[in-house]
Amino acid sequence: MNLKEWCNLDEIVYSAETNEQYLQFSGLEYDKKNIENLSKMKFLISEIFVRSFSEPKILLLSSIENISESVTKPLELKLHDLRRTKIKSENFKFNGKQVNWNNWRQFNSNEKDHNKRKIVFDEFIKKTKYISPVINLRFNKIREIYNNFSDKLKGNSMTSFSPLDGYLNSEKMNLSQLKGLVSEMGQRAKPLFMNELDLGNELIGKDPEYYDDFYFFRNRIFRGIEKYFLKINPVITVKKTLKSIGFDFSRIHFDTYDRPSKYPSPICFFVKIPDDIRVLYKSESPYFNLQSCYHETGHAIHASSIDPELNYWEKYKFSMGVAEIFSILIERLTENPLYLKDIGIIDNKVLREVVLKNRFMELFFVVFYSANSLMKMEFWNKNLSIYETSRLYEKLIKKYMGLEVPGEYWMLHHILPESIMYVPSYMLAAIRAAELERYLTNRFGEKWWREAKAGKKIKEIMSKGERINLKEFSKLDQNIFMKEISTL
Repeated sequence: MNLKEWCNLDEIVYSAETNEQYLQFSGLEYDKKNIENLSKMKFLISEIFVRSFSEPKILLLSSIENISESVTKPLELKLHDLRRTKIKSENFKFNGKQVNWNNWRQFNSNEKDHNKRKIVFDEFIKKTKYISPVINLRFNKIREIYNNFSDKLKGNSMTSFSPLDGYLNSEKMNLSQLKGLVSEMGQRAKPLFMNELDLGNELIGKDPEYYDDFYFFRNRIFRGIEKYFLKINPVITVKKTLKSIGFDFSRIHFDTYDRPSKYPSPICFFVKIPDDIRVLYKSESPYFNLQSCYHETGHAIHASSIDPELNYWEKYKFSMGVAEIFSILIERLTENPLYLKDIGIIDNKVLREVVLKNRFMELFFVVFYSANSLMKMEFWNKNLSIYETSRLYEKLIKKYMGLEVPGEYWMLHHILPESIMYVPSYMLAAIRAAELERYLTNRFGEKWWREAKAGKKIKEIMSKGERINLKEFSKLDQNIFMKEISTL
């Protein structure tokens, strides 16, 4: 088997598996056995690559990641089942269903009684005992697999190769650079965030507490102005904007139905790049619906704009820090008063509130994701146990957010207990998206979303896939992003 034949086979299995995952996450009927069998096929294909090839390095790393995911797929599926069946409230319902992990955010967004939210939060924290053994076993197996391939990845060296090493290699950074960047951003944001936490009194009538998490605020903070967004259909509006500058939506499918078992977070599936891209999200609150739809649409237009003539690994294997750039760029439109005026939000007081409240949420994002990112780095770097990780998480949340949050909360997050790494990618991409928007504004004007030439340039940047030229618009200068969220 030559490299081209291997790539064709890998893409077929990837697309089939992603299709089944889409059905699973959408809350539709899916075949669990198919997922397990496809995962086994992915394992065999990845083993072939590791035995037969050493280059390109990006495929070697991807194959090792695939092997670790395949070996631990039964545990991942078990985690999904346990979250659905065990992480649920004994006391409260939402829309006639028990409050569970899948509808928890919707419950928090709509429940006016703070004590009920606290009770559910405390219940869920206690019930992490059902999922922690599975998370622990899965991550330990992943550690072991990466370590087994140390010689292949580092040459004949006795030094182990961890999942963190794989992530850093993909992002083309070292640990010191990443930790330094993340911790500096968190430290810069913390005093501003703490100064603005009294917004909680205005918003919810009490001091913020440990159960008032990032996702609760994200939905509640815009409540006073949500009526202005009720008539905006996010899918129709974002399509209209992006079609006007040349983007093609014929290969992108949106699913906005609210099913009981549908994944709680918005998500985009690259079933086959660039021909079959699917977006899932369900309603939480009017303004957040706009933001989340635009974010996932950014992923979708990125994938659908990638040059089909690129090598397989160049189409699919771009880093997570690149994957989030365009989603954040498009989401940023929902925070831009000039753009909001274009889609019918013309009340200047409302626009001012959007800016101020997004500024607070960006500060919240930085302190929250600084803690998340540093925890995950330390988890892999120091081989921490689940208990040690939870205690570390408590300290990091206290350090960057100033709140006493039970450390087990990280196991209830939608990314931290599943992904090998990922969360620092949001911070890297937030910087690059700010840089890219400045680049577009300088070239095409402050209303670049109206300019066909801007659309052409964005598609040109996106089309390169893994070969993206970040230097064209980014120096990874955090100051651009941090000044935005630090200045009224």
